[in-house]
Amino acid sequence: MLDKDTYVSEIRARIDGFCNRRKWNDGNGADAKNIAIALSVEASELLEIFQWKSSDDDISKAEIIHIKEEVADVFWYLMRICACLDIDLCEAVCDKETKNSLKYPE
Repeated sequence: MLDKDTYVSEIRARIDGFCNRRKWNDGNGADAKNIAIALSVEASELLEIFQWKSSDDDISKAEIIHIKEEVADVFWYLMRICACLDIDLCEAVCDKETKNSLKYPE
């Protein structure tokens, strides 16, 4: 629903506003290093859902809800790192695609 109609810049603005209203950017450890650590923790929480499952195992509705929450957390921290370091995520993704197309030709 939102994927087709929402720009990355809109999501980034929502996250930035959320953090600003809570004063999470005021020197309380919300720097790129700490956010990268938090991102790794959230990615591990996503991975934990799949731990001990085989590729053939079904994913329950409850697990999908949990996955959705963890994916959102990962994206949230990724956007926070971009904000801290003034990285344009879309530009970074496009640049990486160009680099990968050279590294992995068709």
